[in-house]
Amino acid sequence: MNKRTSPIIIGNWKTTPATLSLAVKFVKQLDKKLEKGKIKLSKKSYYLAVPDIFIPTLKEISGGYIGSQNISGVSLGQTTGETIPSQILSGGADFTIIGHSEVRARGETADDRAHKVALSLQSRLTTILCVGELVRDKEGKYLGELEDDLKQSLLLVSKNLFENLIIAYEPVWAIGGTTPATPQECFEVVIAIRRALASLVGIDYAKKIHVLYGGTVTKNNAKTFIEEGDVDGLLIGRSSQDVETFEEIINACHSA
Repeated sequence: MNKRTSPIIIGNWKTTPATLSLAVKFVKQLDKKLEKGKIKLSKKSYYLAVPDIFIPTLKEISGGYIGSQNISGVSLGQTTGETIPSQILSGGADFTIIGHSEVRARGETADDRAHKVALSLQSRLTTILCVGELVRDKEGKYLGELEDDLKQSLLLVSKNLFENLIIAYEPVWAIGGTTPATPQECFEVVIAIRRALASLVGIDYAKKIHVLYGGTVTKNNAKTFIEEGDVDGLLIGRSSQDVETFEEIINACHSA
């Protein structure tokens, strides 16, 4: 797996928009704006994590990658109300997010994450694994906690499956707040993440795994994280739910 030369920009729609028709309208407007923009972008310049029911339709019309916001940790069988990776894939999903802070807050455990990540990567589904501290202590203990969290989440994954893994750093204290993490703070965490990955798969391979930042990303600070935070892209929530803002962020990051 080679290091990307263009940023990975992922929008997380959460429970928006209200209807499929609005989702289709958004994607068509976004693709049109990007096509007419001043910057020449790669063929697929963005990722959108959307409600599962929208995936098949948006996959057919979108100029980007379409994925899910979560998967279950169960296998094929008799479990009601859950969706497994192969089903997400067959519906058209290009990727999934696992371990988002909101999912963790609803009770997802380290064991849950480990099983989800393993099943997802075994299905060859591109997997964005989220990690991030609740609070940041001055002594730097949170860095060790992040490394432990990452190792536990990847406990069941074979080395040969890491090729489809992406890590997203989302400091919980910065999400939805007025003060995001600084690029320097992000840079320090990226080093810790790669150190943890190196302990699992070796330093050379760890350097090639893409690391993203997510936490109060706006059109004003997005480019800075790419240029100074040593990340390969961004995981964006609210700002990805507005066509103009998301388009501006995508173009800003590709110009970085």
